[in-house]
Amino acid sequence: MNRDLGQLTGDGFDVLILGGGIYGLTAAYEAAQRGLRVALVERRDFGGGTSFNHHKTLHGGLRYLQTADIRRMRESIAERRAFARIAPQLISPQAFVTPTWPGLARSRLAMRAAFLADQALALNRNSGVAESHHLPPGRVLSRDEFLAMVPGAQELPVTGGALWHDYKTDEGDRLTLAFALGAARFGAVLANYADAFEPIRNGNRIAGMRVRDAATGDILDVRAGVTVNAAGADAARVMAAFGARRVFPLVKAMNVVTARQATGPAVALPTKDGRLLVALPWRGRLTIGTSHGLQLCGADDTLVKAGEVSAFLAEINSAFPWLALALGDVSLVHRGVVPAAVREGKPTLRDRAELRDHAKDGIDGAVSVVGVKYTTARLMAERAIELVAAKLGRKIGPSRTAQLPLVAPVRNEESEPPAHDPASAVERITRVYGATAARVLGLHAEHPDLGRPLAEGVPVTGAQVLEAVRHEMAITLEDIVVRRTGLGAAGHPGDEIVRQCAALVQQELGWSADRVEDEVSSVRRFYEIGAPVDG
Repeated sequence: MNRDLGQLTGDGFDVLILGGGIYGLTAAYEAAQRGLRVALVERRDFGGGTSFNHHKTLHGGLRYLQTADIRRMRESIAERRAFARIAPQLISPQAFVTPTWPGLARSRLAMRAAFLADQALALNRNSGVAESHHLPPGRVLSRDEFLAMVPGAQELPVTGGALWHDYKTDEGDRLTLAFALGAARFGAVLANYADAFEPIRNGNRIAGMRVRDAATGDILDVRAGVTVNAAGADAARVMAAFGARRVFPLVKAMNVVTARQATGPAVALPTKDGRLLVALPWRGRLTIGTSHGLQLCGADDTLVKAGEVSAFLAEINSAFPWLALALGDVSLVHRGVVPAAVREGKPTLRDRAELRDHAKDGIDGAVSVVGVKYTTARLMAERAIELVAAKLGRKIGPSRTAQLPLVAPVRNEESEPPAHDPASAVERITRVYGATAARVLGLHAEHPDLGRPLAEGVPVTGAQVLEAVRHEMAITLEDIVVRRTGLGAAGHPGDEIVRQCAALVQQELGWSADRVEDEVSSVRRFYEIGAPVDG
């Protein structure tokens, strides 16, 4: 996957996708796998907005039983299973527990009934899934069993608990990037830091977009039969550019990553207003979410102030009083701008995705996808590309994205790493990079210095930094530290490690000393509470 905006010009594409979050990237992967000529542009970095800020879980929609939304629950179960089939090396089963309470609504009896319904709806939850990723059925816990798992809850008036399993991803950024790499393998042309700012029109038809290259300032026309707006928080702005005046309320959503060490089950507890907060062990730390703002915001309103984080911590400490979290415990605030719904004058998170053909608005050649859930992005992509094919009048191949390995597996002859490599780094490289691990490990063999971890206990090597620059379209130090290597996915890894990365990139790309300082400072700002993170 190499950044070459010259490939975006020429005779045109079947489909141009705007937005490089999980919804845009799954659409590009789906379309390319089915034989369409695909281009995708993202105005910042792939997976750098709300897709980075999701809570790293892939869930089967158990909560949809509360509203008897059986269709959405079955979709969630199927898509959870699809992730386990196509990317098992990037996800793992995760136990979740929640207490039961006096009264009927959240009682042991209610949870027992919910699990019976879940078993009936999810009979095939493990179909085609490796045994290591099989999910057991949920069960109701006694009070003693629950308190043994959550000893801090001793003072809560709980009657027992409920235990179930979903998946989590410690490699969420690599999972998102895998769809970009997969789309490129099937021939899609992708570019990050490329802003699609103006439609190309043929009468009432959108024939593509005018795109500005953030690296050079060059402007080029990218033509396509159908343009798909998957721009996340910017979706309404893009619709307005098309000429479709649709309003999507937006709010800021937050998850906090803490420095607290954590293992065991994730714990879901209600807030005073009845929402569930989930405390999830992730990368050995505790992350908690999700909270959302009480006021509507704009698409670029990603600044999270210390006061907002403190208010969220107060909410967490009310639900989880034994945690007693303070601002100093927070290593990173995941925040993104997400679609909202307004109920009784109050904003809440939107719970339904939308696929819109703008022919309904008198505008041909354009489709918009507004997503709400990471787990079901692939399904929405499948539906969007079916619509695109219909608009193109094209018969396309069947969808195989729910079965094909997303990360190409390592071949047997490539599975033995060089003996001098640190086992933890090699294991992660082999697992996460799949077939391309041979290229990374080859650098280890040729240049032993590149095979050493960047710091003690950090399973990331210099070769991975160069892989990000050479083959994964990393443009900035933040791209490398936060999203490509995972060095800083849970918090700032320290200036020394960041500067080691910068020195490697400086040598590779010829950065000036001033550019290095700017990049190091930019990474530091990324972690500051009060600093903007693009949504």
